[in-house]
Amino acid sequence: MIFEDISELEKIVENNDIQKALSLIKPPKKFPLAKTKKRSALMVSAHQVKHLNKIDSLPADIIMLNLEDGVPKDKKEITRVMIGVFLSRIEKIDKEIVIRVNALDEGGKKDIEFLEKFNFNAFRIPKVRSIEDIDDVFMKTEKEIHASIETKEAFFNLKELKHPKLTTFYIGIYDLLNELKISHSVIDLNNPLIHRILSDFTLTARYLNITPIGFVYQQYKDLEGFKNWCLLQKNLGMQGVGCITPAQCQIANKIFDEDLEFAKMIVKRFESEGPFTIDGLFVDEPIYKNYLQMLDNS
Repeated sequence: MIFEDISELEKIVENNDIQKALSLIKPPKKFPLAKTKKRSALMVSAHQVKHLNKIDSLPADIIMLNLEDGVPKDKKEITRVMIGVFLSRIEKIDKEIVIRVNALDEGGKKDIEFLEKFNFNAFRIPKVRSIEDIDDVFMKTEKEIHASIETKEAFFNLKELKHPKLTTFYIGIYDLLNELKISHSVIDLNNPLIHRILSDFTLTARYLNITPIGFVYQQYKDLEGFKNWCLLQKNLGMQGVGCITPAQCQIANKIFDEDLEFAKMIVKRFESEGPFTIDGLFVDEPIYKNYLQMLDNS
């Protein structure tokens, strides 16, 4: 909890009292930013004060403060300012904070210009279509840049989205299918088309050395279904997935976690004695390197 009492803040949002909100912003604090395993990226509706007030205690690796979809148009400006209010009050946090701004030509540039001064990890840019969009953001921020891959131009030209500040991709499967005029009914665990889309996405992202994050499972009450999609997306190379509830985060964190103690043992033993066999597994250099990468990414 960041504020003990949020009743005044809720009234400020309800009344769109921009000036009052601005008066609550403290000088931004600088503190070391967390780096996580990126197993879960929890979408937080930033116009909901009660949700903002819990960001320091939510069980997610990434807190995704959302200014885009889901925020009413008449609340966009006050939401932008309220994010600043809460970020200015945080003194330390063990999660990555990412701000999902509006489309660049729909207020995203203003979002970046206002929020750049606060202490957080990255801006997530929606509706990316080309590297020019990333270059445009790069000129406005020193933060990491994350990109939503939800347009057909971005998806089919993913290898062109290479930039030093660009570190993470999120697959926006619903918007992407809309652009391709494909029914959402194809989002089925056994559908080879979905397997192809997700695997192409992860392979290209890994080729670019960019972290791939899987899509949000909208049926948030179906935790068994969410678990199955996590297992599939992990097997297809995702680092983690988007989430819309804390319960989903807990499942994703468990599934996308790795047995680091076993990895440490493999690395230590290989480095001391070279190739060896353990429980029927022959550990040679490629196996050793894979476990070493696992530790490097932890």
